[in-house]
Amino acid sequence: MRSQSTMKLHVLLAVSFTWAFHEAPPPKYQHRDPATSEVHLCDQCPPGTAVQQHCSADSPTACAPCPDSHFSEQWHWGDSCQYCTSVCKERQMVRRECNSTHDRLCECIKGYYLVVEFCVRHSTCPPGYGAAVLGTPVSDTLCEKCPEGYFSSAESATELCVPHRKCTDLRTLHPGTATQDTVCEGEAAVCSTQRLQCHTEVTLCEEAIFQFLVSQRLSAAQMDRLMENLPGRKVDRKNVERVKKACSPQQQILQLLRLWREQNKDQDKLSSIIRGVDHCERKVSRCTSLKNLTLSDLIAVTESLPGMKVKEEDVREVVKTCQSQQYILQLLRLWKARNGEQDIAKGLAQSLRRLRSRDVSRELLRSIRRIGRIFSSASIHKMHEKMFLHMIQDSKCFKSKSYND
Repeated sequence: MRSQSTMKLHVLLAVSFTWAFHEAPPPKYQHRDPATSEVHLCDQCPPGTAVQQHCSADSPTACAPCPDSHFSEQWHWGDSCQYCTSVCKERQMVRRECNSTHDRLCECIKGYYLVVEFCVRHSTCPPGYGAAVLGTPVSDTLCEKCPEGYFSSAESATELCVPHRKCTDLRTLHPGTATQDTVCEGEAAVCSTQRLQCHTEVTLCEEAIFQFLVSQRLSAAQMDRLMENLPGRKVDRKNVERVKKACSPQQQILQLLRLWREQNKDQDKLSSIIRGVDHCERKVSRCTSLKNLTLSDLIAVTESLPGMKVKEEDVREVVKTCQSQQYILQLLRLWKARNGEQDIAKGLAQSLRRLRSRDVSRELLRSIRRIGRIFSSASIHKMHEKMFLHMIQDSKCFKSKSYND
């Protein structure tokens, strides 16, 4: 019995292997001969070809290759091939050109994915969230909240949550959060802008004008080229290295531009750059010079702004240390320091919408609206954008007299 069972098993395996490696015959189709009315079982034509002549009693099916810009992907009995897709749609690129057996394959460009028939931009993960799964041409970015000990300060479709720095030999001044890195004692002098003494100068305009450089995510080489091509006195190399070592990539470019501007305020040839900032600062100062603001008014403003909130004890310290005309300006400075990636104009627009539903004075609403309009204007921003991007691309920038004029 055992030998018969073994023999049956061998026969079964042999048949299985025979079927597995045997080339399948071409699929068939029925064709009625118009001359004799006989029905013949004909072979279909393989991919890349089309029927040139149906089979008869004496001859098999005759197949011809698909002409240029035509294709057939499957076995079929048609007498023509399909047209290739002529062009890809908006925000698509050609991944594979058309050939005799496949149509042209289009794919969404980098940063976009296909939804139904349109390519839409990958979703960005907000601060406090990282890209757990990067978007592809056919799927969106998948975000996840940064776990304990990690943070993400930028709105990005590609950046991951990164671990907080360790203050190994230094005292921790500010523990890291989901949106901010840890601040160590030796780094506060360079990167921490959350000091509560009242400043007479305005830096919100600089933040708005320089913010686009942060969004450009310059490489280290581009940042070095920018600092080298800036006119006037160069930022000391030691300070550059100090900022690079102490600050996060998002903070570096802002800190370096502030250092450059501070040591070149007396340079006449920089007036075309600095005058735009000064003009913006004077307008903002006039709009924020409100009197008779209460502590509840100021807390309402801080609660209405998006992102990380200014702490109530900081608001009380502003009231204690600053003049009433400086309250709004100082609160906006503190908010921007805690929310470096937030757009000022968008933040003020959201603040205005929320404040309208609260019991605040019309003067305060009017002031917030006017400040928002200043930062919504793109003229100064575009002028600086053109200058700085030109410096990154062209090392001869600012060396031509006609350009300076």
